[in-house]
Amino acid sequence: MDGQEAIAFQGLSRRFGTRTAVSDLQFSVAHGSVFGFLGPNGAGKTTTVRMMVGMLRPSQGSIRVLGRDPMSEGEWVRSRLGVMLDNVGLYDRLSAAQNLDFAARIARLGAAERQARVEAALNRVDLWSRRHDRVSGFSKGMRQKLGLARALIAEPQLLILDEPTAGLDPANIVMVRELLISLAQESGRSIFLCTHLLAEAQRMCDRVAILQEGRLLTIGDPNQLGSHGVPTVRLTLSGGDGMAVGMLALPQGAQLHALGGNEWRATVASDADIEPIVAALVAAKIGVRAVIPEQISLEEEYLRLVGGKDNA
Repeated sequence: MDGQEAIAFQGLSRRFGTRTAVSDLQFSVAHGSVFGFLGPNGAGKTTTVRMMVGMLRPSQGSIRVLGRDPMSEGEWVRSRLGVMLDNVGLYDRLSAAQNLDFAARIARLGAAERQARVEAALNRVDLWSRRHDRVSGFSKGMRQKLGLARALIAEPQLLILDEPTAGLDPANIVMVRELLISLAQESGRSIFLCTHLLAEAQRMCDRVAILQEGRLLTIGDPNQLGSHGVPTVRLTLSGGDGMAVGMLALPQGAQLHALGGNEWRATVASDADIEPIVAALVAAKIGVRAVIPEQISLEEEYLRLVGGKDNA
């Protein structure tokens, strides 16, 4: 594998006739990381994944997965991937164990190894007790867990997952989250995660990219995207009005943003600027009821960037 990159996009674009589905993607995903690929429906996420696994040829630019070209070296790449797309694609007439055994056969594993891998994968997703049950009787959540187990059966170097927690109850969402984090931290696997669950992406991912209409809007640490690494605090005030607050003399680089009601957000150059802001408010006879250090959530930043629109 090349360097520290599990995936590298270099000016990657894909057009369908006159429509551009993906435009000039330029970023990389580090080995052993959990990377979130976010965006509304129609943003280009599925098209990007199809190019990653060699199902679609780029119109322009290139992509490297585990250091190889998925189009010219597709068999090598796919043998090292675990993929779970939005359509899980299980065989309803087979049992959970039979579905995984079939996947292990495709991976050309021997009988003893197949048995061990099937048991380990089913235990990982808490389905061992249902191993003999036909998948036709499984709930959506159970099918999602089995799909994840199938993606893990060949012990892949890179997992590409599309909404792996869809249909799961809160306890199983936590189980999947902890499993994915442990796979990256303990096993060194890379995980490329497409999801609409922004709170889960913020908990799981080292980095996230937000896509809209095929273009990359932003990329970075999900805990710092909204604040751009700048400290923020939430202020609850009493007395004064927006004009009075807006006329305050603030430390250089500090800003106050109205959130509605008596709530304001202060962005500051450093934590040392918070005390002068409070002192300025008090001097202006504006009461300060609360000062709470704040982290702008990934959800807030996502909605600010995409405008809360779904492009389905």
